[in-house]
Amino acid sequence: MDAAMETEKRGFTLMEVFIVVIILCITSAVVVPQFSRASQQARLSELLSDLQKMRSQMELYKIQHDDLLPGQSEQGGAVDAEQFVADLTGQGADGFGPYLKRIPRNVFNGLDTIQFVNEHDARPCCQVNTGWWLNAATGEFRANDCTQNGLY
Repeated sequence: MDAAMETEKRGFTLMEVFIVVIILCITSAVVVPQFSRASQQARLSELLSDLQKMRSQMELYKIQHDDLLPGQSEQGGAVDAEQFVADLTGQGADGFGPYLKRIPRNVFNGLDTIQFVNEHDARPCCQVNTGWWLNAATGEFRANDCTQNGLY
């Protein structure tokens, strides 16, 4: 009789297992959204870092090249897309550069392409599928995705 009571005490009852499963479910329901928010914050932080890097290197280029943007042949003129990338990622004949190893990817849409505009009142829009947006008239460089990141 003692052996029968001893075997009953060794195992878990169905109710105990059920309670443990419920506790695990509640814990995961609280923890998983925290990881999701942390991931979103990390992506935003990387985007802001890339924007700061691009803006500072473009500003350095302007200082060294008589206030011209990379890819620009005259002040206020249009920016040539291929020349823009070449000016930032290669060494120029004047010995300046390279300013960047490569154009960074926008972490929200995965694109490293740039939409160039030359209008003072223009704003980024996600109708053109690029990672970045540059207004040659104002020198603004922003993210170009359909989220609120175009505000940065």
